[in-house]
Amino acid sequence: MLERAERVFEREARDVEDHLDVSSAALLQLRKACRLLQAAERLHRDGYYTLGIEAAFVSMERTVEFRLLEQGIFESDTLPQNHTDVYETGADEGLYSEEFRTRLENLWKDYRSKTYYRDGLASADRAARVTELARELHRHVLGFSHQGYECVCE
Repeated sequence: MLERAERVFEREARDVEDHLDVSSAALLQLRKACRLLQAAERLHRDGYYTLGIEAAFVSMERTVEFRLLEQGIFESDTLPQNHTDVYETGADEGLYSEEFRTRLENLWKDYRSKTYYRDGLASADRAARVTELARELHRHVLGFSHQGYECVCE
């Protein structure tokens, strides 16, 4: 089974997800952010709070990566592999304040350490608030972009 999964990732992708067949690395991250945000909202509605929260956090990261790629701060092969570097660079580039960055990082760390890895529990209210935050950050960052029209959020 593992071998079959490895082989499928070695081949060119077919039947790709809606809206993701784009040539620009920046637009790919934007569209992934949109799809993740939509998924977070759907997962929350369906009672999958842990997955909804996770999707909302990843959506925020992809949204920031979109703008940093669009500005040429990152290249597709140099995207940071850790969340805090993405959030830090977003603050450095003026997408949001240093205070917002610190609070966002702390929220992410608190969620990951308490809810995701240990004994904390995801809840409807937590999923709703993080998803709202992701939606607002998405709108805010798109306000800096000349490609905001490429957003495919519903």
